[in-house]
Amino acid sequence: MYYFNKYRIACKYSALISATITLILVYLSKNKPTNELYIIRWNLTEDISCHANEEGDALASVDDTFRPPEKSIFFVETSCRGGLTSRQACAVESAAKSNPHWDVHVLFSGSVSDPVLRRSCLSKLVDYKNVKLLRIHIADYARGTPLENMVAASPYKKSKWRIEHSSDVLRYLTLFKYGGVYMDSDVVVVKSLDSLGSNFAGRESEKWVAAGVLSFSRDDLGRQIANATIEDFRKNYRPKVWGNNGPGVITRVLKQMCKAKGKEWNRGCNGFTVYEPEVFYPVFYKQNKMYFKAGAKIPNRRKTYVHHLWNALTRKYKVQKNSPYDILAKEHCPSIYTLYGDHFGT
Repeated sequence: MYYFNKYRIACKYSALISATITLILVYLSKNKPTNELYIIRWNLTEDISCHANEEGDALASVDDTFRPPEKSIFFVETSCRGGLTSRQACAVESAAKSNPHWDVHVLFSGSVSDPVLRRSCLSKLVDYKNVKLLRIHIADYARGTPLENMVAASPYKKSKWRIEHSSDVLRYLTLFKYGGVYMDSDVVVVKSLDSLGSNFAGRESEKWVAAGVLSFSRDDLGRQIANATIEDFRKNYRPKVWGNNGPGVITRVLKQMCKAKGKEWNRGCNGFTVYEPEVFYPVFYKQNKMYFKAGAKIPNRRKTYVHHLWNALTRKYKVQKNSPYDILAKEHCPSIYTLYGDHFGT
């Protein structure tokens, strides 16, 4: 279905199993202003063949000259959809808006075409001077790192969750290479990160430290954690276990590091902080519908810096008006929320 009003065109962007991506643009008016934006609705498969694509890319590529500042937030997009959904775009805008003195890098493992860059929600994001959209080629990105051979052999392609496990590769590889903060793209950032320190994660329960928000600095401690996580990933990658390569990595590393010091691993040690769930994961994943229900209340919101929306479980939920997610998006990603209107989050 396609939606239209005076200032917007809606279109459908489908990633086919055959790895053919077709952009269908539907023009519903003969007299359209030239600054109209495409609202792209995505149908996604687990195909990741675009990672090897070298053509049709409008984004600058990350190379050996890339030197992000220490205050950098990273998102990765590994789905081959060729752009961002409204929820992903909201995450990026909220990070940029809440952290104007940080650079916000969105790393695409597949190509983004010029029409999508100029006329989709991406054009709203680059209005923020601190947002940088970049292309990475995973094999090149891993070259010279402990994951070079693993990525070259692409064992993660055997996974049932190739998109997610590719993201797992990139979250730890990015922090290993550059330091900074990694975030999942199903978040809403509501506060500046400046007061949180430079080496941290957050637990989602007593048993698991989550990997949806990770900060490894360039200091000695940050390098110790980055090296340990990349080595754990190399040794313990499991293609058939959902969480083994994301939260499993940071959880195992902290257990080993903190146990050696006789510390409670799920609170952090040696200067590495593990924040309580309210900071990044105020809603437990089993209560995920709370974000989408009109009138629902999120507990302990005063302590929250980042809301994680558990998109793997909630991607099909409609964002009800006056639900917590609706209210958060309206305040913290206003450009994206306004662009999509009633269709935000779908």
